[in-house]
Amino acid sequence: MHGRLAAKDSVYDVNDQLAGTSGRMSRLIYSAVFTVLSPLFVLRLLWRSVKEPSYRFQWRQRFALGLPARTRPGEGLIWIHAVSLGELLAVAPLIERLLSEHPQKALLVTNTTPTGAAQTRALFGDRVEQCWFPFDIPQVVTRFIKHWRPELVVMVETEIWPNVLAGAQASNIPAVLLNARLSARSARGYARFIGLTRQTLERFSAIACQSQADQRRFKKLGAEPASLHIVGSMKFDIDLANRREQLNDIKSQLGDAVKQQSIWAAASTHPGEEVLVLNALEQLKSLGICSLLLLAPRHPNRSPEIIRLLEERSFSYQMRSDGEALRSDTDVLLIDTLGELSAFLGLASVAFIGGSLVPRGGHNPIEAAAWGCTVLTGPHVTNFASIVRDMERNDAITTIGSEHALCDQLQRTWLESARVDSSDSAKQFVDSRRGATRRQLDILEALLG
Repeated sequence: MHGRLAAKDSVYDVNDQLAGTSGRMSRLIYSAVFTVLSPLFVLRLLWRSVKEPSYRFQWRQRFALGLPARTRPGEGLIWIHAVSLGELLAVAPLIERLLSEHPQKALLVTNTTPTGAAQTRALFGDRVEQCWFPFDIPQVVTRFIKHWRPELVVMVETEIWPNVLAGAQASNIPAVLLNARLSARSARGYARFIGLTRQTLERFSAIACQSQADQRRFKKLGAEPASLHIVGSMKFDIDLANRREQLNDIKSQLGDAVKQQSIWAAASTHPGEEVLVLNALEQLKSLGICSLLLLAPRHPNRSPEIIRLLEERSFSYQMRSDGEALRSDTDVLLIDTLGELSAFLGLASVAFIGGSLVPRGGHNPIEAAAWGCTVLTGPHVTNFASIVRDMERNDAITTIGSEHALCDQLQRTWLESARVDSSDSAKQFVDSRRGATRRQLDILEALLG
């Protein structure tokens, strides 16, 4: 392995020369600005801790201080960075494969958000090491790498950090970007700093792109053509077996009332979106259509403000965290827990994907499709544009523009023939695109030797 890494050293040296003065100067400026602003980052963490207390405990680890000791210090370690919940769920099948197929390797999973960290602990417990991702400051990155001593660095989706990648290269550690995606808007942003972007992308040994459009954008920004691979998205490799067990437990806890309901889900909603979803629910009630809404905010710590909204609108609601049986008159079951949304999607016949009726870029529609839900989304889907377009071409998703359209579509899809057609198309769409996890695992194994 060390011989192969030494051979890569010469490649990195050449890449540094080709990156040119512009890239080197840009990284110096970037590092200086990041360092000067770091006290503000700490203040921001403290400010965010008002709503989410766990942010308060991040700052030492974000500076690579007070890091936990390695529990398996004698073994090779793979560092996987999954910034938040979406990235963690995307890479979870790969982590499971690594744990089962490479038990001799230790895994470190880093996160930036409390939801990502909580889900990491929920899914993997002590099977992986876990800590917060370091600030992208040269001295901090060096301290972090010296502590953990990874043999491979794995970034997920859009995590492109100049100093982390430079630090990995300086320590002869290959780095890969898995499940890589890059929207047209993000590509334009990176192009404004083309010297730094090119130099950074050239440091990846491999970039596993979700689509041809992603590959084209990475190449245009300066990624080495030989490092680019089109492998699809790991988000299609959803294993519902464990979630079905969880779903059965949920059904038992909720009781018989859940069997008598027309159920729809609003998944990963954002501020301003719950009002629109509740407007649609109110319209359904005015039409005499009784339904149960599974309302799952993207950030469960927003539950108090959603409860105020439900009470102002006189909706009957229950909170999942109470663990009570479902009442027959409940309008809304508020999913205020972590790690259960996927299983709850298995209860729903229709799923609206949040972050899309407000300009937040949307969220992953694949899991709902895998369950065979009729999948609805708003127009703001920049985070998943290529997947949504592909789903639209295959009649696996419907785009709606308002709460009125949401209500109309719910009425339509509860007509049995329309629902069966759309839900079958959604499930078939997912099943036909599986396999990206194996392809990306092959890339990692080639680098591990």
